[in-house]
Amino acid sequence: MSISISPIASTHPANAPAPAPAPTKQTPQPQISADTVALSQSAQIIQLNLQGQQPQQIAVKLGISVSTVDSELGIAASTGS
Repeated sequence: MSISISPIASTHPANAPAPAPAPTKQTPQPQISADTVALSQSAQIIQLNLQGQQPQQIAVKLGISVSTVDSELGIAASTGS
């Protein structure tokens, strides 16, 4: 009696169902603390100003114009005379 061995080994029999794909791992979302508050733009401007940032720096950080920052801080625009 002779047994023939195929050079290609199969890990699954031909009639076996394909294995289920591995479940994808979902990245857990950070939990927002109950004491977290989103500041309004006006409050952010005031907070950054209190931290010593200049209106130009605040405008860049928040993506708004310097005149908006000046207005929120009550800074009158110079007339250039």
